[in-house]
Amino acid sequence: MAFDLQKFYTRLDAHYAALNIPATEQFLLQSRQAALQAGEPELVRDGCPACAPPAGPNGALVAVCNELACFYRGLSRWQESLEQFTTAQQEFEQYYQTATPQYATVLLNKAGTYRYMGQPQQALELFEKAQGILARCPDTAPGVLAGLANNTGLALLDLGRPQQAIEQFLAALPIVQADPAMIVEQGSTWNNLAAAYDRLGDAENTAKALDRAVEILSKLDCGHNPHYPAALNMRGVHAYRAGRYADALQDFEQALQITAMVYGENIEYAAGCDNCAAACRALQQTAKAEAYAARAAAIRERLGAV
Repeated sequence: MAFDLQKFYTRLDAHYAALNIPATEQFLLQSRQAALQAGEPELVRDGCPACAPPAGPNGALVAVCNELACFYRGLSRWQESLEQFTTAQQEFEQYYQTATPQYATVLLNKAGTYRYMGQPQQALELFEKAQGILARCPDTAPGVLAGLANNTGLALLDLGRPQQAIEQFLAALPIVQADPAMIVEQGSTWNNLAAAYDRLGDAENTAKALDRAVEILSKLDCGHNPHYPAALNMRGVHAYRAGRYADALQDFEQALQITAMVYGENIEYAAGCDNCAAACRALQQTAKAEAYAARAAAIRERLGAV
């Protein structure tokens, strides 16, 4: 029986909307097994006829592994994320399908995991490899190009190159603004710009970009989408540096609540606890600050990120 990808994505969206992490993982694992058993080839082989197996890659398996890997990345389960991306990669590689936008997209997503792991140079290398592939694919979807620019910018920002990061984010902005369906990406791009301007010490442009990011992302999914906490945290940092500690704490705590609902207590949640602790100290709320700091430390220890 062929694997129904449309039904898979519909059910996955419903699981994410329910904010039930264990049930979502179980669904993804069951879907991966079903995709393996279906073995439905959805792509045409273009490699060496003498070397490649007769069928094409299992597109359903690639799709499910990609989603499962992104799911694990959101939970800060890095190695499991990398394993799923590697499975998707190998599905293309065994059929010599490494010059396709689909393969480049897997590289893009895998690079994102390396960036979250604190390995921006390794992430940047994968982003550049993906860029080389996509440059030879004129029909690449705009969303993929925007994702490439945004994620490359974030890796550059991690490497302390904010001006180059801004160039990438500004390249992504007209792409995401041209398509109403990319409203989430639009909000995220503004937030990325805010982070880069902040790194340069450009308070005016930081504030403008933050206002746009929060305005856009707060309206999506009743503010429960996974990108909104990043904008709230960035706005909180900006308020903290301006000495508006109560405003900062309000943003940090709201971001923490949404992160917990969407991903549970992951590495971003730990960072959010640190932010809350800093704001509480500034407000002389010592006991509350210590509680947040202890929670952050416990989460990092559980995740092996001490």
